[in-house]
Amino acid sequence: MFEKKESYSLEDVMSRVRTFSEISDESFAEIVEVSKVKSVKSGIVLDDVGVVPTKIYVILKGYCRSYFRLENGKEITKTFFKPLDIFASFNALINQVKSDCLYETLTDCELFELDYFDYLKLRDKNCDLFRFHSHFMEYLICQNDVKHKELLSMNATQRYLSLRKQIPNIDNLIPQYQIASYLSITPVQLSRIRAKL
Repeated sequence: MFEKKESYSLEDVMSRVRTFSEISDESFAEIVEVSKVKSVKSGIVLDDVGVVPTKIYVILKGYCRSYFRLENGKEITKTFFKPLDIFASFNALINQVKSDCLYETLTDCELFELDYFDYLKLRDKNCDLFRFHSHFMEYLICQNDVKHKELLSMNATQRYLSLRKQIPNIDNLIPQYQIASYLSITPVQLSRIRAKL
């Protein structure tokens, strides 16, 4: 759908938004007015456990992840985010409750950051944005269903290959233990899978 590039522009973000619903240039300009583009170093927590989030992000450059920690300190990676992914701690954001996941940058990133409450004000008075919001929420539900199905029906090797298809250079970008935790396997098991491919 999108040509893979090292970094993306606001025009690319608008094109990404339009994959969910057609919105006018004017409607997108309203979003840009209440947003900012910021550079964030690797390893920075964007949303923390126990905090009510307030931001939505689109990655222009770099990679991020969401994860949670078990009581024993073990990290479980929930999702990896790549350029042009739209992400937030949506459950906590929508319900205005404390997040149970951490969202952090895995590499140096450029992020398009939108305040959720500013976005809601625009959405409530703009039909384009209301339609986009509805279609994007449907997309999130479908994505969750696909991920759940993969987890239940694919073995670790198949899930790893699926992840590499989404992020071809993942092995050079993300530490092995984070990839392994996403796949629900150990780093040793991941090494064995890689050795067989």
